[in-house]
Amino acid sequence: MNNSSNTPHRPDSLTGAIAAFEGIQEACTILNGPIGCKFYTAYMASMLVSRHKTGETDFFEEFYFGQPRIPCTYIDEQDFVYGSELKVAQALKYVELKKPGLIGVINHSGISIIGDNLTQIIHDANIKTPAVAIDSAGFTGTYAAGFQNAVIKILGCVINNKNGQKMPRTVNIIGSTIFHYNWENDIAEIKRTLDLLGVKTISAICTFESMSNMQKVGQAELNLVLNEEYGNKIATYLEKEYGIPYICLNLQAPYGLSASEKWFSAVADFFGLSSKVITVEYGRVRQKCRNALLSVSSSANDLRGTPFAIFGDSSQVYALMTFFYEYLGLLPVVLGVKEVGAENFECLKNYVAQNLPNTALLVNPDQYELIDCFNQTMPYLLFGSSIEKNISLTFQKPPQFIPITFPYYEKTILTHRPIVGFNGVLTIVEDIINAIAYAKHRFEDEDKSCPIKDA
Repeated sequence: MNNSSNTPHRPDSLTGAIAAFEGIQEACTILNGPIGCKFYTAYMASMLVSRHKTGETDFFEEFYFGQPRIPCTYIDEQDFVYGSELKVAQALKYVELKKPGLIGVINHSGISIIGDNLTQIIHDANIKTPAVAIDSAGFTGTYAAGFQNAVIKILGCVINNKNGQKMPRTVNIIGSTIFHYNWENDIAEIKRTLDLLGVKTISAICTFESMSNMQKVGQAELNLVLNEEYGNKIATYLEKEYGIPYICLNLQAPYGLSASEKWFSAVADFFGLSSKVITVEYGRVRQKCRNALLSVSSSANDLRGTPFAIFGDSSQVYALMTFFYEYLGLLPVVLGVKEVGAENFECLKNYVAQNLPNTALLVNPDQYELIDCFNQTMPYLLFGSSIEKNISLTFQKPPQFIPITFPYYEKTILTHRPIVGFNGVLTIVEDIINAIAYAKHRFEDEDKSCPIKDA
């Protein structure tokens, strides 16, 4: 038997399904499973997107167990033998008293095995609130798969006017979740640039979106896929069922200057709009970066050749890696892919094979693979999540860490600091320059040779 800890540290499909429902403002998620499976996701959902006033204490009641999110049926041994129908029905009626706009009922993997029919239980409960059952969420699937499967079921339940008229110059944004690092700023940046083009966003699907906007998803003229791993199946579904075309799956995600320009230009081309505003944005950001980078080079903190490692989803890793390598001149030594999107991962593999034969490419690495990798090649810059950060801190000379992906909830962000789009370029370049400057001063203060080469 394999050591149970020797597994990738990544949320599973159950968490992905919960993220889909919790990404709707008026929705309530009921977890049909043991109580221990609820606490972490309920805590994270409450911390990231709070729905309640500070100090509310009315959740010390049945099903909630002191938390305002994700009531749970607290399945025990007896329920695994005799079924969970009674508890689910009770939970549905209790939750309905709180007047949610949508109820999601998600089976824990153990309950899925015993065969409880959630759809029939919901029907027999005779509640008036729309409810969606997820029967097969569990520990074996990926977070992205669980999210996409749940979103598709949600959309099938809530979209109004399947054959209704489309609203001109409107889009939906697909491919982000409320557990993503900095998701709120990233969605705001995408909407900001679309507004400059004169394109209206109907819904950023399941990123703490309102029910009214979710119901209007079918009215959009176009779907934009932000991250392939979290949006390709949803986009295909909406095209097939609601006749909404999608773009951007064949493009790099909008991380970095070139990728952002191409991504937003594709939107302009689809609607037959001038891309002048995109050119202006590109020029604005490029000039600010150029001035900062020239200043860095003149102060003997040249970025070129600085080794870095990056961990994230394939669409994010591919776009950011090429931006760092081609535009900033950083050297990728380790690439770690957590969620695999077929098109982006294939492009990433080909790019590495052709241009970076000495770069390590890891797929969903566990902690032991990370330790082995860092023992062989320790980068000076590390882009990733708390997982990679904490593992790197076990080494004598850990790299400078810059968060780009989840799980990472240690940093409070109150200002507009996205990592996607044009303003995202400024955030990332600023973080890199400051990290390298800090590393240089740290090593000088410790009377050690600085690993960042002098110009």
